[in-house]
Amino acid sequence: MRQSLWGVLVAALAMAAPAHAQSTVKVGGLLETSGFLASLGKPGLEGAQLAVDEANAKGGINGKKIEFININTESDTNKAVSATKRLIEQDEVVGIIGAMNSGSSYSIIDTVQRATVPVVSNGGSRGIVLPADKKQWVFLAPLTDVLVQSVMMNDMKKKGITKIALLNADSGFGTSGRGELEKHAADYGIKIVIQETFGNGDQDMTPQLTKIRGSDAQATVVWATGPGQAIATRNYRQLDIKHPLYLSHAANDFNFLRLAGSSADGILIPSSKLYVVDELPANDSQRDVIKNFVQQYEKKYGQKPATFAGNGYDAMKILLAAVGTGGTDKKKIRDAIEGLKDHVGVTAVYTYSPTDHFGAQASSVVLLSVKDGKFVIAK
Repeated sequence: MRQSLWGVLVAALAMAAPAHAQSTVKVGGLLETSGFLASLGKPGLEGAQLAVDEANAKGGINGKKIEFININTESDTNKAVSATKRLIEQDEVVGIIGAMNSGSSYSIIDTVQRATVPVVSNGGSRGIVLPADKKQWVFLAPLTDVLVQSVMMNDMKKKGITKIALLNADSGFGTSGRGELEKHAADYGIKIVIQETFGNGDQDMTPQLTKIRGSDAQATVVWATGPGQAIATRNYRQLDIKHPLYLSHAANDFNFLRLAGSSADGILIPSSKLYVVDELPANDSQRDVIKNFVQQYEKKYGQKPATFAGNGYDAMKILLAAVGTGGTDKKKIRDAIEGLKDHVGVTAVYTYSPTDHFGAQASSVVLLSVKDGKFVIAK
């Protein structure tokens, strides 16, 4: 009798295990919550988790709950590769979001291409997905450098600015932004008359900015992420450089405002619409989506969302929308992302194609400034 009962229990457990496994879908994250870019990864993780919670509150995707497994890559490219392999080989995820930085995103491309697992990266460099026919499994969710630079340089053109200085970080994001600016500036009648570089860990950019002050540049562009862009902004004001200061879209962040202080007033940033949603017209397709995101984020986390929270939320929503179409078939999920059209997100309206893995549309970008410590639409 005991043997018979034991056999029944073993059989029941054997049947229950696959049933449980089939009731969930595993997705992975590479969002860094420590290291020099934790200020990007932490809000990115919060945004992604909010998207998962929203999906699970509605019963999951196709009746299956979403299990989100994030690994802290510590802003380290080698750890990003190791984490990717673990998510694919051990956790058997159907897709991955992240990392929040370009360097780590570049580092995992070969791994995900070989494993044929779709990735929605939050790195801001176009090279992450170019050429699309060679990186079929990689997509972007944030605004890209070329997209925001087009808005920035159109503003310069309107103001009659033809000569600029460029100060960029020596990171993947910084060097990619430099390369794209050098490639496209002439299209707007703009010449880079001086270019300087700083390291991610540098605490003073006064020497580089002193050279820029002595040039004939009519405006300066700082292209970086993390604390360096705030340090450069403070040094810029300390040197009393009078011409306009443009920063990359990575500066549309509360941490930047906190670190830069009053030095940030008057800067110009091509950005998503998150921080100025109340200034948007009622017919803007992103307005209600952003408002709902802000409301739900504040309810869950007790604070206003940073831009990077919107990036993480969008990346996860894009991946989950594709899971809704492709189920657990990674090839079908990849195809569903590539076929996504007019997906309205917090950061952008997204349309992908076999030749366009960027997704974000130009209509999603606005030029911001800072006034009295707050982001406003530039006038």
